Amino acid sequence: MAILGLIGDVYITVEGGPGVSQEAKAAFERGATVVPLMRTGGASSGQFDFPPGATVQLDFASKQQWSLLQDKGASVHKSAEAAASIVMKCPAKTTTAMEAQRLRSELGHDARIVCILGGTAFRNGDSKALVEAIAAKLGKLTDAKMKFVTGGMKGVQEAFAKSCGDGSRVWNLLPVGESSGYGTGTDINAGKDLDERKIIFGLLGDIYISVEGGPGVSQE
Repeated sequence: MAILGLIGDVYITVEGGPGVSQEAKAAFERGATVVPLMRTGGASSGQFDFPPGATVQLDFASKQQWSLLQDKGASVHKSAEAAASIVMKCPAKTTTAMEAQRLRSELGHDARIVCILGGTAFRNGDSKALVEAIAAKLGKLTDAKMKFVTGGMKGVQEAFAKSCGDGSRVWNLLPVGESSGYGTGTDINAGKDLDERKIIFGLLGDIYISVEGGPGVSQE
C-alpha cells in the first residue's frame, strides 16, 4: 500500500476508506496529481483524512469538469468523460519516483545500492567505531556493482563516507543546491528540500544500513 502512493504520476480515486486516504496523501504530498471522483463518497469525497488540497479544483481543469466529479446527479458518462479529460491534460512533472529512477540510471541499472541511515550526532559510545569498521570492510569489497549512498548529513553518514575506501564508490544525495562538504565521494542532488530528498532516498536503495537515528531515519 505504501509503495503505490510513491510510484504514480496521476492518481484517480473512487470511494475508499482510510487506506485510500493514506495512499492519496502520500501521492499528493510528493507532488503527484490526484483526481478524486468525489461523487462516489468515502475517502474520495474528503472523508478519512483525505488530503484537503486534493479536492481543490486543479488549475488545468475547468469549473464544469470539476463539478462533474462532484455531482451525484450527473450522468456516469459525463463524469467519466470529465475525469478522462483532466487526466489527459495533466502536465508532465518530475516526481520523486522519477527522480529515484533517474539516479538509479546514473548509478547503473545493475548496481546494488546500499544506503546509509543514521543520526547527525553519535549517542552511543561504540557507534562511531562500528560505522567506521563496517565502512572499511565494505570499501574493500571487489564487487564493482555495489554502490554506497549517504544523505550527505553529519554524524553516521559522514563517518561512513570518510571510511569507505577511497570514496570512489560513495555518493552523497542532497537536496538541489546543497553539498555535503565531506571532501570524499561524489555529491549528487535530487529533491527541492530535505523532505523530498528523504522520499527519494527511501526509494533508491536495495539495502539500507541504519545506525542510531530518530524520526527521520524511521521515516526513510
